[in-house]
Amino acid sequence: MSRGRRWSGSSHRLAALFLAVVLPPSVALVWLGAQLLQQDRSLWAQRELERRQAAAQAAVRSLEQSLTDAERWLAEATLPEGVARLTVSAPGVDAYPPGRVLWLPVAPIAQPAATREFIDAEALEYQGQGAQALRRYELLARSSLPAVRAGALLRVARVHRREKRWDAALAAYRQLAEIDQISIDGMRADLVARRASCFLFEEAGLKADLSTEALALEADFLAGRWPLDHPAWELMAKQLPEWTGHAIQPPPGSLALAAAAEWLWSEWQKSSGDASAFPPRRVLAVNAVENMPVTLVLRRAPGEKLDALAILPSHLQTWLSGVRPHSDPTLTPNRGPAPDEPLSLLTESGEVVVGPRPTPGSGGVRHVASETGLPWTIVLNPSDPPRPMQEFGARRQLLMWGLAAIVLLLAGGSYLLWRVIQQELAVARLQTNFVSAVSHEFRTPLASLRHVTELLEEDDELPRERRKSFYDVLGRNTDRLHRLVESLLDFARMEEGRKPYDPQPVNAAALAERVVADFKKDDRAEGVAIEFDAAEAAAIDVHADSASLAHALWNLLDNAVKYSSGERTIRVLVERHPAGVAISVRDAGLGIPRREQKEIFRKFVRGETARRLGIKGTGLGLAMVAHIVRAHGGAIELESEEGAGSTFRLVLPVVAEGPAKAGHYAPISGSG
Repeated sequence: MSRGRRWSGSSHRLAALFLAVVLPPSVALVWLGAQLLQQDRSLWAQRELERRQAAAQAAVRSLEQSLTDAERWLAEATLPEGVARLTVSAPGVDAYPPGRVLWLPVAPIAQPAATREFIDAEALEYQGQGAQALRRYELLARSSLPAVRAGALLRVARVHRREKRWDAALAAYRQLAEIDQISIDGMRADLVARRASCFLFEEAGLKADLSTEALALEADFLAGRWPLDHPAWELMAKQLPEWTGHAIQPPPGSLALAAAAEWLWSEWQKSSGDASAFPPRRVLAVNAVENMPVTLVLRRAPGEKLDALAILPSHLQTWLSGVRPHSDPTLTPNRGPAPDEPLSLLTESGEVVVGPRPTPGSGGVRHVASETGLPWTIVLNPSDPPRPMQEFGARRQLLMWGLAAIVLLLAGGSYLLWRVIQQELAVARLQTNFVSAVSHEFRTPLASLRHVTELLEEDDELPRERRKSFYDVLGRNTDRLHRLVESLLDFARMEEGRKPYDPQPVNAAALAERVVADFKKDDRAEGVAIEFDAAEAAAIDVHADSASLAHALWNLLDNAVKYSSGERTIRVLVERHPAGVAISVRDAGLGIPRREQKEIFRKFVRGETARRLGIKGTGLGLAMVAHIVRAHGGAIELESEEGAGSTFRLVLPVVAEGPAKAGHYAPISGSG
């Protein structure tokens, strides 16, 4: 027991020493690798920040240049899509091109239609003398003055509508629609005529004509043909769906431009017409309907006027596209944002003008308007996924694979070294146990020899029968020592491949019966019943070295006796087997656990139960049996169950199935 504790303590100390040697370098290697990865990540983050700051500065310069170029549009006749020019003065706001702004804060002043010329004719009309009034209206409709002609045509159509003369009324409206510089009740004459035509078709029940006229009116209305103020525009926008059957769809951005014009007029009135009160550049978050902030570029113009360039986000997007880096390496260095790094333009309140909404804490580079002088806050958003995964992923992956390979190599080498050390320790432990077991095996017969020798020396006059019994004891113990020594020498020769075998045809049943008979005479067989049965294979011969095969069978019988408990009956059977003939030794002893059934055929290995119960043995018996059987071209089979005994079966080929060759046999690999 103390020896087991000593080996266990040595193993634990060796494990602690092994961990003390291997673990610190492994931990240090992993820590250094982690530090290297962290430094690489920090270095990349610093370089990436510098690159993105430079890219954001390039974007600022590009947008500054775009704004400078846009200021020249204030004097040009052609404007790109998404841009409108607004001129503010005392009379109101002028828009160019007209179709891009749906309404104006103040409708342009136009010459009103005449009214005084129609006083007498209207009196006749109200007195019920419609025919006389119509003649006077038709006479005035031929006037050379547009204001008089517009008023007369409107009244001619009115008289015909009252009398339900639809064609005549429609003809008057058609003539009125050709007059576009005269206003009637604040609305251009041609628009009044076309609205009245729609009312006429509706009143007359002409649905097809109404639909055609209403759709044409809607197209001209949305194209900005008539400069309307906001109330007039809303009136038309409410009336048209009743005629067309669908809601109007203003062009994208037109509502935002109209709201920007209203803001300019409101600010102009607040400043009492002072153009110097306006900043040169301004971003407006106007028109919550479209959620489309408008960028205004302002310039004071001669004659107490203010010119403004209204730029929609759709056009700003083209500016941002121009900030992207080029792919030609022969040109100037590529310093702009990468294609996967979107730019965002924000108002002072943080509303997005163009681009994605920046995510808080995402690490975007931000340049506020107060720093750059631009009308927006510029944000360079990080790529998704972050660029280190794209640009440094291969390097980091290579480094991690290298570190993992080193760690695995170290772990694998350490594991193999540990297994080798454990195996050597196990062999040393088995050898120590073997020496102890052999010492015990030698001690018992030596003690008997010594005791008998002392008795013989003390009295020379012993009776002949007593002296003969002493000599018998001396002979048996001498034979026991001889067998033990020969077994050790034979096993050594087997391990080295020097064991000579002399196979001859041998009757398996006769050999087994002779070994059983000899074993019954041994002291260890006292109190044990050994049954023998060879009826099934009484005449089967095998090629075998009789002495070696007898030695193997003796070892099996010896094991059966040592490990038998309770019912001390051993059965030896010689029977046919699919591979030849089988010599079986069956006991009802302790049994062998399944986990030990392969290990017990190795040298020095003994079962846990045998060690625990103190059963004597060297751990060589079954190893020798395995060597001998395999040298004869056979095999050993084991059937065992804990508490139910064991059956060892020596399977040998018969003479007709291939006799064994005489001479030396190679060592058996694995020692069983």
